[in-house]
This record gives sequence, structure tokens and C-alpha cells, in this order.
Amino acid sequence: MNENIFVALLIVGILVIFFLISFFDQKRRLRKMKRRMLYYYGRDREIEYSDEILSVIGAYTEAKDTMVDDITWNDLDLDSVFLKMNHTWSFAGEDYLYYLMHIPAEGPVTCGEQEEMISYYQTHEKERLQMQMEFAAIGKNHSSSAYHYIMNSIHLSKNVPIQHYGALLLLIVSVICVIAAPATGIGLLILCMGVNIALYMSQRRKLEASIQALHLFLKLEGSAGRILKRKLVCSEEYRKRLEQDYKKLKKQIGNVSFIKSGNADSQSLTEIVLDYIRMISHVDCIQFYKCMKRLEKSIDVVEDIISTMGFLESLISIGSLRESLPYYCIPEFTEEPVLEIVDAYHPELSEPVSNSVKAERGILITGSNASGKSTFLKTIALNVILAQSIHTCSARQYKGAWFRVFSSMALRDNLYNGESYYIAEIRALKRIFDWEGNETVLCFVDEVLRGTNTVERIAASTQVLKKFSERGILCFAATHDIELTYLLEERYGNYHFQEQILEEEVVFDYLLYEGRSNSRNAIRLLEILGYDPDITAGAEKMVEGFLATGKWTPAAG
Repeated sequence: MNENIFVALLIVGILVIFFLISFFDQKRRLRKMKRRMLYYYGRDREIEYSDEILSVIGAYTEAKDTMVDDITWNDLDLDSVFLKMNHTWSFAGEDYLYYLMHIPAEGPVTCGEQEEMISYYQTHEKERLQMQMEFAAIGKNHSSSAYHYIMNSIHLSKNVPIQHYGALLLLIVSVICVIAAPATGIGLLILCMGVNIALYMSQRRKLEASIQALHLFLKLEGSAGRILKRKLVCSEEYRKRLEQDYKKLKKQIGNVSFIKSGNADSQSLTEIVLDYIRMISHVDCIQFYKCMKRLEKSIDVVEDIISTMGFLESLISIGSLRESLPYYCIPEFTEEPVLEIVDAYHPELSEPVSNSVKAERGILITGSNASGKSTFLKTIALNVILAQSIHTCSARQYKGAWFRVFSSMALRDNLYNGESYYIAEIRALKRIFDWEGNETVLCFVDEVLRGTNTVERIAASTQVLKKFSERGILCFAATHDIELTYLLEERYGNYHFQEQILEEEVVFDYLLYEGRSNSRNAIRLLEILGYDPDITAGAEKMVEGFLATGKWTPAAG
């Protein structure tokens, strides 16, 4: 008897130690997480994602209607901007922030309320930190899109396959045999465990991504409940919306404790034990099929609660971006098709130079290579997208219409499709003409039709830019062709960037000036870099001849 009591107490003691270790380990991880959140708020997290991970994050966006197409997104390197401002801790927040930066097609109707919520979480650290901890409790899975697998699994939901019930029944029978006839039962239990684990591993591989996605969703549902209980949603409209979705889902989900507790990334002792229970009982597979069947009736609610939670977390990321910027402004939207930006800068540059511009008509920008033309175009385009997506501009003042933004800036030869640069460029420009919608189109073109010969380039560029103006398209175009500034001066304003050569060195100030460029430093740069004097002298002579007669003189010899 004493020996039995000792064994029982030993087992109880081991269990107590086991759970105490897990408890204090969890406390330690939570404290570490809070410190990270406080430290990184308003700072760059320096996240680097592969193209594969960005593709997983983008699955949510692909299912939605947005205003920024792939060409514009890639031209402006918006993946990099997204990573700079990505202070999310959950899959829902990360997916939604990526979607938000593509500008949802609904328009500017929610900007006022969005601004109030961003400001609230900027100024209420306690509530913000509690929200972030709840989002961190949800987590992420970059191996597959949780949103994609949740929605697909619900659409394809079916009854529980019989083999999972069979595995559970076999386990129950084996346990009964151990109690009734230990000698026989133990052997049967070992055999049962081997069979069940083998079957589980073969079936689980097919369901892995879907179960992990459901696991994340169930944690999202749990976090939503705690956020509501703590009254952390600062908007009454979004609080009611979240509460309605949560109550509907609570009725549908049912008992999913073994899926809820599962976490493939967890190394805690509790999770290791639970993993073995799942393998020998198949209980998580059974709960998965049952849950998906029930959620089939509430698929719209599932999508809505993911969007709402993602939206709420994205607001915290926007606030963090604001805190990291030297200065920012809140955009003002107008009915007039104009754009006015004061002291705009590119948020990714470590030492940016700010510029201001007011565009009531199209703008042509001239200047030497590396003088700042492309960076200026990207800065203005990015600020327009940030204004319309996250209600934040890296500028002192922003005023403009609600634009449909297009660009044609960083195109390359498409060897895979057999397209030359010129074909890729004219396709990119054609999509601007082809777009039909109510918004004023704002486009950014770097080196119009650079992929063809000079004579045809100037002629075609003139007609393309003229047609943009006639169609009411506001166009910012950078060009080396000074001829365009004369041919289009009645329709386009002229601005330029300039440089100086000081002590055999080229110095750029990266400031925007009114008027066309009159720079002629290209040949001088050849001299500075040590080109043969015959080359530079011959080039100067040809330029002088062309300026005097309007014709090129053939190279002698």
C-alpha cells in the first residue's frame, strides 16, 4: 500500500513539475514578446521575406478587387515598402495590410473613421499593447496561406472519413482490454498505437495545411473574444461588427479543443504530449472535418471576421510607420483633378531630399541621368498610394483627388514571353488607355518609349502624351528628349533636375526646378572619367554643328 502511495505521489509530483515548467516558460515568452513589441513600435523591424512568402501573403489580396496592378506595384517596389511598415503579428493583420496597400476599390468613404482609429492606437499604448498580444497569440504560417486553405476547405467540406472513427474506436477497445486483461491488452494497445500512428501520418499529410489554417483561424476567433471582453476596439461600428461575427461563429464551431491547442511550431512539453494523443486517437482529424462542415453555413461570417481582425491590426502597423517617419501628414481629398504635395520624400531613403509640386496638368521632367528624376516620380507615386491606402503621406501637406494610379517605369525585356523592352513598354502604356472607370487617372512614365529610335520615339511620345492630356489623364513623365518640352508645352508643365561639376566631380542637389533642363554635361562627364580626348573633342564638334544647322555632321574618317 505504502509503495502504491509513493508511486502515485511520484506521478503527481512529476505532473506538477511538468505543468509548472510549462507555466513559467509561457510567462517568460510573453514577457519577451511584450518587450519586443514596445521596442519595435516606431522602428523598422528589418524583415526580409522571400518571393514565396510574399506570394502566400498575397493570396488574400488576389481574391479581392484592388486599384494597384502588378506593374505599378513592381515599378514602385511596394513589397519593400510593405516590409518596412509590417508590424503585424498575425496572419490576418499581415494579409490585410498587404491588401490595404493595393488600395481597396471601395474608395475614400472610410478614411475619416480609419484616421480616428489609427490615432487612438498611436496614443493609447496600454490598449495597443493588449491588442498586439492578442494578435501575437494568433500567429502566422508562411508555408501556406491560412485564408486560402480555410476558404477552400469550407467550400470542399465533407463528412468525417470512416477510418478516423475506426482508429478512435480501436484505441478505446485497446484501453478497455488493458483494464480487463492487462497481459493481452498491453500488446493490443501497442499494436493499436502503431497502426493508428501510421494511418494518422498518411492522412495528416493530406490535411496538414488545412488543419494548420483552421488552427490559426480558431486562435483568431479566441483572440476576437478576448478583445471584445477587454473592450479594446475603439470604434463602436467595428466593435458591433466583430461582436456579431464572434457570436455567430461561437455557435457554429463547437468542440475543437485538440485543434485549438495544436501548434506545429510549439516546442512546449504540453504540446509534445498532445501531439502523441492526436496521433493515436485521430481526434484532431475528426474535429477538423466536423468543424469545416459546420462552418460551411457561415462562410461569409468567417471571411468577415478575418477581414475585421486584419483591419484592426493593420491600423497599429500604420501608426508604427508614422512614428518611424521624420514627419508625415494626413491627406486631404478633393473633387478637383489636381495634385499638390509639399516637401514629399521617399520613406525608404536614409537621407531623402524633399520636393514640392502642384500639378493641375501633366508634367514633363528633364535632367541628366542620376539627377533624381526617377526617384521623384517614385516618391510622388508612392505618396499617392499611401494617401489612398493607409491615410498617411511622407510629406508636410498632401491635397489631391482620388486617383487611379498607373506607372510604366521599371520594365524589362521579357525573355520568357519573347517580348522586347519596347513591346513590354507599349503594352504597359496601352493598359492606361484601356482602363475605364470613374476615377481620374494619374500615371507615371519614366523615359517615354525609350525602347525605339529617336525620330519615332519623339513622334510617338508626343502623340501618346497629347492623348493622355486630351483624355483628362494627369501624367508625370521623365524624359531626356528636350524636344518634347517644346512640342507639348501648351499641355504640360516643365520641370527639371540639375547638377554641377565641381573640381572634377559631379554634384547633384536632387531638387526640382521649374522649366526645362539646359544641362549639357554628358560630354564633360566623359572627360572626367578619362575618355580619349579625340572622342570628347569630336563629340563637342558634332554638337556645335547640330545646334548651328539642325543637322548631324557625319563622323570624319
